[in-house]
This record gives sequence, structure tokens and C-alpha cells, in this order.
Amino acid sequence: MVDHKKTGVVETDTFDPGQCIFGILDLLERFDVEVAPADAVSLLKKGIFIDDLLSKKGKSLPGVPATVRRALIVLQSVMSDKEIKDMCKTRTLYHLLLPETGLLVSDIELMRDAGLTYKDLEGLDLESFQAATGGGRRPGAYERVMRAYDIFEGRKPAPISVSENVLDDARTEDKIEDKTRATTVIARKIDRKGLVHTFYQTIYDRLDDVFSTEDVMSEIARSGPEVSVLLEEMSRSAILTPTQDGFFKKRTRTLKSILSSQLPHMDLLRERLEQGLTPHEIARLRGLQPRVVMRQLRETLDTIPVTSVKEGKRYLKRFVRFDIPEDVFVEVFAEPPMVHRFLSSKVRMGTDDVMGLYNRLDDAQRHRFRSYLSVIVGRDGSISPATKTSVFEHVLWLYGDDTARPIEEWKGIYDRYILEEFDVRTVDRLGADARSLSAIASRSDVIIPSAGRCLRFHDRSVLTQRRLQRLRGLLRLEPGFYSTEHIFGLSADLMDELDCRDHEELHYIIRKHVEMTNVTPGRQPEIAIGTMGKAEWLKKLIRQNAPIDIEAFLTLVQHRFGLSPKSVRQVLRRELPDYLSPDGTIGHSMSLLTKREAAWFSRRLTKEIYTYEELEQAFNHIENFTSRYLNSGALEKVGFVNRGGLVLRAGYPSAEAYFQELLTREDFFSVPDSPAFKTAPFKRVIKRLENGHDIFRFDDNTYIHIARLRKAGINKGIVKGFIRQMVDAAKEIGTGYFTIASIRVLLDSPILELGLEDIFFEGLLHTQTRFGAIRTGKGDIFYMGRDKRTLGRFLLDLLPETDGLDADTIREEILQTYHLEFDRNAIISNVRGRGGYFSPDTGKLYRDKELFLDSIFKS
Repeated sequence: MVDHKKTGVVETDTFDPGQCIFGILDLLERFDVEVAPADAVSLLKKGIFIDDLLSKKGKSLPGVPATVRRALIVLQSVMSDKEIKDMCKTRTLYHLLLPETGLLVSDIELMRDAGLTYKDLEGLDLESFQAATGGGRRPGAYERVMRAYDIFEGRKPAPISVSENVLDDARTEDKIEDKTRATTVIARKIDRKGLVHTFYQTIYDRLDDVFSTEDVMSEIARSGPEVSVLLEEMSRSAILTPTQDGFFKKRTRTLKSILSSQLPHMDLLRERLEQGLTPHEIARLRGLQPRVVMRQLRETLDTIPVTSVKEGKRYLKRFVRFDIPEDVFVEVFAEPPMVHRFLSSKVRMGTDDVMGLYNRLDDAQRHRFRSYLSVIVGRDGSISPATKTSVFEHVLWLYGDDTARPIEEWKGIYDRYILEEFDVRTVDRLGADARSLSAIASRSDVIIPSAGRCLRFHDRSVLTQRRLQRLRGLLRLEPGFYSTEHIFGLSADLMDELDCRDHEELHYIIRKHVEMTNVTPGRQPEIAIGTMGKAEWLKKLIRQNAPIDIEAFLTLVQHRFGLSPKSVRQVLRRELPDYLSPDGTIGHSMSLLTKREAAWFSRRLTKEIYTYEELEQAFNHIENFTSRYLNSGALEKVGFVNRGGLVLRAGYPSAEAYFQELLTREDFFSVPDSPAFKTAPFKRVIKRLENGHDIFRFDDNTYIHIARLRKAGINKGIVKGFIRQMVDAAKEIGTGYFTIASIRVLLDSPILELGLEDIFFEGLLHTQTRFGAIRTGKGDIFYMGRDKRTLGRFLLDLLPETDGLDADTIREEILQTYHLEFDRNAIISNVRGRGGYFSPDTGKLYRDKELFLDSIFKS
């Protein structure tokens, strides 16, 4: 037995062959699992044995090839660990590959093809070896095998006796009688033959096109004279030639030229590469054994280095990296199939996705790649399948310029593009009429409609959150109906940043990318701000300005809202004919109040602020109340004014100024149950004061002023520091979502000692634009991001991506993690509302129905 302490291969005192994986390599072939013998040798050198691989730490051991890990998984699925270890103890031919034996993998393959086993090597003589391996003269292989066998069995290698008929003729004539000397001569020949084989197989392909003797010496541990003899011998072959300056240059030929040469068994190789026949098909046609055919093919291929073939040298690097099917290789590189078959016979094809090959092709090859695989290359370099939608969007990007085009013009460009770019079958599949392309454009996120019923490509990356937030700010206007042309002209700089070139494009951007509860894109070219209908809104404007000449009114609406006089006049005539007088005035019946009426009305206005709707409802028993009592003149007579759609006691410049003064007047402010305190101006003031940390939410209906907190030792600096704490805590837990209760244990601030409710701290986080919030009746759920999310989205995000989760389990997890208690039916309903699926049979929630079906089929 080999003592590996002496060899230095492993660190153990003795080596047990049953501990290495050589014994299972034959078994793995039955399961169509390939582990290279070199991998087994590598594990042996690293001191990694079968016990290590099967242990609990085996999966995490460094230096274990992926093929070995996969092989063990396959074996463990059909065998116990004990059975695997027993198989490892079985001695096989692969055990002779130990580093100190010097045996070649090709020697093992030769014996396996001949049907020899490890047991057959005991007492095997040269004649028997030659007969088993095909009758050829194989003294070199025989000596290597028997030397390796003796070394592995722990015996001193004996001189191998060979027949005189296998010796060199010149040596035979000299009649050398010293058998030891004869053996030495043969060993040298064998060694040189092995060196030649190694040169063909590995060294040649690693050398540069022009190389020196020293370059070869750096690849093999041989002396200069040995290498010189080798290169001199190789120079007589067709694979290299010496140069005048003492170097050597590789000679390359086309594969077709090599296949027409007179190398041994070239007829078999031509049938294999040119006709694509398998070794079994060749064997059947020629009446040979498949193993014989495979051995002869391998012998011939071994004499043809990859880089000695022009095509092999050209495609080698790409072939060993990417998984390139034969049909793709032939179409893209315009090469015959035999080139792919040759490379497949010589090297292992790569595993990288073939799509990654695109960037390593020239222009003509790229065109063939796109055409054959029916793909397009996006502006970011990504490759995607060619569909009508993807190609049409790509065409608009590819041919986009500063001018938008009608759909008919785009259709012509689209048709020309697919004819030039794709084959006939793909052109038929991608064919589309103008109506279909218009439908694609209406659904696309990168095609924007422009004025004049035109289209162009629009880069969505310019629609950043910061720019969209600025657009939302631009839309915080007085409630009413605005033309997008009017809004477009409010900020030319912002329109440039959004790459918005006309008002119709702005209408599209608002409709597709701006979500505001009080903003509703109507029919072109209008945007509605607020919840009032157009007729009601015009009535309100009339009340505020009547009596007024109709032309003056139309001019006022056009100036303030951008609406065309023609469209407003049509609405007035169609829906508000009673407001029009024959003399061309609007609201003529809105005369001023008498003193008695004014006194009566004034006594009933007991509050500081009202909405128009509130007063109309309170005095709906008064005939023509709106027209007579709520016009500007009547309100002025009773000490009130119209401010932004609100009726406010005179003395305040605006409704927002009144609200701000009211909110900051006392330490605590309870919001009255009044319509005026549910309007947008009041909410804007609340938001502004909360963002400035001047007021804070104390409970559902009360705000506390910073002055009150200062009395308890809390100033704005402490508040800001506490907000930073909450932000850091949210990042630290790293769950994506959080509640105040879930991060409270990570907080440390004097504010916590005040005993405030969670609603106070939630209000602080609402001032941070980096956080979004899902408001629930149980408490607010926060997340990093500015996108709008719902409770259903939150629940979907908690579900696993590959399976379902029990409804009661998710309910318990929410309670434990977020301290929120939801009803089971509410959870199921919200998940369904966001496209999720609930199975009554399993009681589980899934992200979608397909995931549920997949889990059922797997089980």
C-alpha cells in the first residue's frame, strides 16, 4: 500500500484507497453523471476524502468541484452513505491515477475500452495486453500501466520484459543482450511518446502563435535538450515550423484541409465531422465495435490541436465560455456544422447564456444573431425576444428624433425595419397594421402621444421622483378645470427636464405617472383639480363674480384657468342657460341685499369660516339664496369675503393665514367638526406646520404646539434627533416594513418619557419624504420609498416567492413583528384584492394562482 506520508500528497500518516472517490467514478457513469478523474485527483491532493464529503460540513467544504457535489447528491438519492463508502473501497483502474504513478488518463480509457478491469492486471503480460487492446504494438502503455499497478500495490516496480520484435530495428541488429539496458531504451521511447502526446493535447494550445524553447520548458518540467528534440520532431509535422531567429511558429490549416489529409483513421473522422454520424452509427456501417471506433477517433483527434485548425483558433475562447447550440453556431458564424462538431469533440462547451455572445460578434454576425434568434438589442445593451410591442418600441427609440410622427409614418418605418432585420417566418409573425400599432402605443410606457395625433419615444428615466414631486407641486392649484396648455406654461424649466414638448404630452405624463386624489385628467386638453363637476365649478365662479358681462367672464376664465372661451360658452349655454341674461350678462339677478336682509344674514354667521356648500345647505329654504346672499357684494356687506372657495370673515389675507393663526394660537388645538376644516387649504397648513415641527399630532383629532413641548424640555433639535433615530432604527431592522411599535425598543430619547401615543411618532415619520405609509385602523405601516402602497401590497410582500403561507401564520407573524392585529378574513380579502390567491383547501395564501398550481403539481 502507498505511504502518502512519504509522498507528501496528504497529511495523514497512511492512505486508505477506500477513502478517495476513485471507486465511484464507474458507478456514476450508470447515472449519466460525469466527474472528471482530474477532479478526484485534485481532492486527493487537498486531503479531502469521502468521509469529509458526506459529513455535515461537506456541503461547505472549500475546493470541492461542483461536479462532485452534484454527483454525491445523485448517489445519496438512491444509496445510503454506507453503501457509497463501500463502493469507494472497490479498487478500480482509476486508482492508478495517483500522482506518483505517472499514469495518463488516456491509458485508463484504453483499458476500459478494451474491457480490462483492475483485477485483470495481476500477472498480465505484454502479449495479453496487446491482444486485449486491439493487437497493436503498445509497449509504452503496457509499461506505464504495470508500473502504476506495482506502485499502487506497494511493490517495487520490476523491469518490464518485452518481446524483441517490438524493439527498434537498429537496436535489434546490435543484439544487445543486457535486458535492463533494453528496458531503459524502451522507457525513454515511452517517455518521449508520452511527451509528444502531452504536447499535442495541452501544451500546443497554451502557447502563443510564435514561441521559444524556453516557453515550452515553462510548461513542462523537462531539460532544454529534451525540449529541443521534441520541437525538432514536431517541426517535421504539419503543426509548427522553425523561424530564422530561433523561434517556432504555429502552422494552421482549415478544418477541410486537415480532413483531406492522410492521417490515420481520417475516413472515420470525416464521417463523424462532415456527415455528423455518431460513433455507433459509424460502427454499424463499417461492422466494427463502437469502442474501437471511439478509440480510433480519439487517437486521430489527439493529433490535431485545436489551435492548429484555423476555425478552432478563431472560435475557441467563445466556444469554451458560452453554451452555443450547433444550429446557432452555424447560422451566426456562417460555418459548416463540422466546425462545431470538431470543437465539441476537443473541448467542453461553456455554460454561459448564449445571449452574452452578442457583444463578442462583428456587425455581420450580430445581424445574423438577431435575425436567427428573433431578438432585439435595447438601448441599454440588453437582449430581449422580438415581439410586436418590443420591436415597435425599439423602432421608435432607434429612429427617434426631435420630431413626433403620425402612426402611418411609423408603420412604414416599422415594416422596413422588420424586413431588413428578421427572416421570413419572423416577419410574418411581427406583421401589424396601423390600428394594432396604435393599440400598442396606447399601452406602452415609453411611447408618448404628442400634439397633432403624433407619437414619439419618451425616455422614462427622466421622470425621476424629484421631478414628479415638482410636477405635483405645480398641480397644487385653486380647485377648478385647467387646460394642460395653461399648466404647461407655468414652468418651462420643469417641462424641459421632463422632456415634455407640448401640452398633450403633459396630459399623458400626468395621466400615467401622477397619482393625486384631487387631480383628474379629463378629455384633452383639460385637467380637473378638486372633486367638483364642471357645471358646479362654473356656478361657483359665477357666484363669486356676478353680475358680470359674459365676455369679461370668458376672459377671466381663460386668464386664470387657460380654458378656451368657445368651450366655456358651450357649457354655459348647454348646462347653465338660466344664468345667462338677454343683455349678455351673467348672474344679473344677484342683486345686493337690503339692510334688513344683511342684518338678518349677519346675525346668523356665527363662525369665522364656512364653505359655500355648508351655507347653501343651512339656508336652502331661502329662495335664490346662492345668487343673492353669496355673491361678492352681499358677502362684503356682512363682513365676509370669498377666499379660495371659502367664505371667511374679513381681516385675513387668505384662508390659509386664518388656519395658521388658529393652529398656533394655543398649546393644543382640537379640529372642529366643520366642513371648512376638511378642505385642502386646511390640510396644506397642517402639512406645512408638521413639516416645520411647529405642531404635532397628539391624538386622532388634536394637535400639540411646539411651545407646549418646550415646557417639558423638548425643542426642535431634540425632535429632529429623534426622527434620525427612527430612520436609523428602520434601516437597522431591515424588514422592508416597520411600525412604531416594532422599532420602539431601538429608540432612546426624552420624548419617549412623555408617554405620548404612537400617533404622535407616526406624525413625525409622515414628515419624512423618504418614507411611505400605509394607513390602517390599527396603526400606520411605514416603508422606505415614495411609491403608493396598500395593505394588500404589504401582505403580498410578506408571502414567500415559491410557496404559500397559512393565513393564520401570517396573521401571527404580523402580530409578533409589527404588533398589529388584523382579522383573518380582512387579510384574505386584501390579498385577493391585489391579485393574490387563497386556497380554502390548503388554508394558504399565495402571491398568485399560478404559484398555487405549481405547488400542487410539485406535491
